[in-house]
Amino acid sequence: MGLFGKLFSSKEPAPPCAIHLDDQSLVRGEDQEWWNGLSLDDCKSLEQQDNVFRIAALQKFMRDDGLPEEAAAKKLRLQFPFYYWTIEQRAQEHFQLSAADAKLPYVLKDRVNRAMTSGRIDRAALGRASSMNALVRELIQSGRL
Repeated sequence: MGLFGKLFSSKEPAPPCAIHLDDQSLVRGEDQEWWNGLSLDDCKSLEQQDNVFRIAALQKFMRDDGLPEEAAAKKLRLQFPFYYWTIEQRAQEHFQLSAADAKLPYVLKDRVNRAMTSGRIDRAALGRASSMNALVRELIQSGRL
């Protein structure tokens, strides 16, 4: 966050990020430290940015690629990770998903972003996965992320 953000943003710490029992083995201490270093405003900003990019991509898939909504949403799940802060958010889904495709805890966002920018998450691997979240789980469980 820049100087302007540090001066004028909320000093309220990040809310606790619930970790579903099935996801606890994915989270490291460094992930929790990153999350705990954020402010509430940082968390809200991350969520807003994610939503803006997802909505824009969904509209593009439907308008420019001519995909029906369900196909566009599936394509969205391949290109973007989906996260939760609360256990209730993890369960909120519009489609039937496998356990591997379920939302990831938000505390993993920094590690996932770093993996995407470094190329550890690539198109070939995504092509074999049912979703970005399933690939992230696979990479973490295999020790490659």
